[in-house]
Amino acid sequence: MSINKAPEAEQKICVGCGFCCDGTLFIHAVLKPGERTTVPEKIMEQVFNEGEKDYFWLPCGYFSQRCTIYESRRADVCGSYRCQLLRDFAGGKITLEEAVEVVREARAMRSDLQGQYRHLTGNNEEMHFIRMLMKLGKLQGAENEQPDMDLEILLARCNIFEALLIKHFRSAGDFGRMQITNEAGGTNTGGKSI
Repeated sequence: MSINKAPEAEQKICVGCGFCCDGTLFIHAVLKPGERTTVPEKIMEQVFNEGEKDYFWLPCGYFSQRCTIYESRRADVCGSYRCQLLRDFAGGKITLEEAVEVVREARAMRSDLQGQYRHLTGNNEEMHFIRMLMKLGKLQGAENEQPDMDLEILLARCNIFEALLIKHFRSAGDFGRMQITNEAGGTNTGGKSI
């Protein structure tokens, strides 16, 4: 079986990033039909079925600052997903150095937001970005009195970070797929997946 690897220059971008694996961009990833029985153990432990499709929860159990099974059998999506940053690099719209800098700045911004969250809530557990956003949303929804300005500022900064993710990491197709229209005509992003 061949292992789907990105070109070496793209690997330099991916190794420093990991947003598609660590819960920053998505809450789950899609498996190909029939792939469920062939994925590695830690992925299999996170598999769930919804309708006709199989998914696995993120962050991936094999992600620890980088993919720990990159040279081994993985889910197909692990080797085939291409974020907007990789597409822009492959298309010559940005240089390798610019792409690496975008990743560095995004990681620093996310780390700062997670630090502010821990300071604001006293919750020191390691938490991926999407889970942190969900917890912040619950905190904001629990406010019955005057809004907590520190919480409002953190939420505004999270919105800025999400705009950066949309600009540099999500393709237009990714963003369109994550929008789910509800009965009231609004949208929610609860269905984020690769």
